[in-house]
Amino acid sequence: IAEAIDLKDRPTLLSAFEDMHPADVADVLEQVSPGRRRRAVQLLGPDLPSEALAELSEDVRAEALESLPDAVVVEALEELDSDDAAEIAAELDSERKGRVLERINAGDRAAIETSLKFDEETAGRLMQRDFVAAPDFWTVGQAIDHMRTVEDLPDPFFEVYLVDPGFHLKGAVPLSVLIRSARETPLSELQVDLSTAVRPQMDQEEVAYIFQQYNLASAPVVDEDGRLTGMITVDDMVDVIQEENKEDLL
Repeated sequence: IAEAIDLKDRPTLLSAFEDMHPADVADVLEQVSPGRRRRAVQLLGPDLPSEALAELSEDVRAEALESLPDAVVVEALEELDSDDAAEIAAELDSERKGRVLERINAGDRAAIETSLKFDEETAGRLMQRDFVAAPDFWTVGQAIDHMRTVEDLPDPFFEVYLVDPGFHLKGAVPLSVLIRSARETPLSELQVDLSTAVRPQMDQEEVAYIFQQYNLASAPVVDEDGRLTGMITVDDMVDVIQEENKEDLL
């Protein structure tokens, strides 16, 4: 890879990264020298996986963003989950952030701007706004058919959240229960109560404690009125736990 970067051999670089997991692409970019990293990012351009950009450490990602044109950043923000997109947008300077957000589709822009209103290191900044919700009077079959018609299901997700007509959170049905149940079964019969919903203003360390205490894979986020606004998944909590442990050690 280093040789391909030095020779500006884009086809070889693309081929090397093609079958790699985005986290491994990010790891490679973090291991090469800063000069090679800048050249690699410039060579990859729009072919740099959006997920790899999200996986980069904060300092390295800032370097990468400087080497990418606005059009590539816009595309990445539209492809990523809202929590990752907001994290990247927050690292852009004010002028560039405004310029980039203007070019993003209205739905993604609204989600990112809403996330950025919350303080750093809070549940509101961590949550993603893509989740699966269903009325509590639906059946298993209706929920499955609905999910099959949705183009952009969150990745990953572990529960279908049950809501009333006002979108107040009533409970959840784990996917492991859903797929084992007959199509005609009402979701309300499979519902598990959620005592672990978090508020957007909650500190990320408190959220991490809840995940550890109750062995959660995900948790819903509700506003002051109990309306479902997003979810947080365990992959984000692993990063938070590492950050908080490092902070305590230092």
